[in-house]
Amino acid sequence: MSIGRTCVAFAAAAALAACTSTVSSPPPSGNIIMDWTVDNTKDPAQCDASGATTFNVTLNGSNGGFAGQWVQDCRAFATTIFGLIPDQYTGTANLLDRSGAPRTTSVQLAPFVVFAGTTSTVAIDFPASSFYSKPITPAAVAGGQQQ
Repeated sequence: MSIGRTCVAFAAAAALAACTSTVSSPPPSGNIIMDWTVDNTKDPAQCDASGATTFNVTLNGSNGGFAGQWVQDCRAFATTIFGLIPDQYTGTANLLDRSGAPRTTSVQLAPFVVFAGTTSTVAIDFPASSFYSKPITPAAVAGGQQQ
């Protein structure tokens, strides 16, 4: 091989080496299915009759930090939250009306653990006693009033 060809070959190899990159994998994550009932049933008529249009859940990680808030149509009775980092979580869930006002008191979720590569289920029930007798405004909730 001549010196010219050697230099070209060396330059090409150096250019290829400089252009390589490492692709890192995303951090491992797990999923949670929030599975709810209204007075121990999955009857869409219960959502309609109560004026509840939206399921609302807020999760916090083991350090107490906000992990996220998710919403789903009340009549779905389940939603999957994807991509949670492995950790122990707590949170609250409630049902909202179409304007975003609470129709139920908040249900405190028992602590649960998310494991990488798995999907687990958290069961939640909104008993009849958790519903407000009439829709309340977000301002009333902030002021601590219940109706």
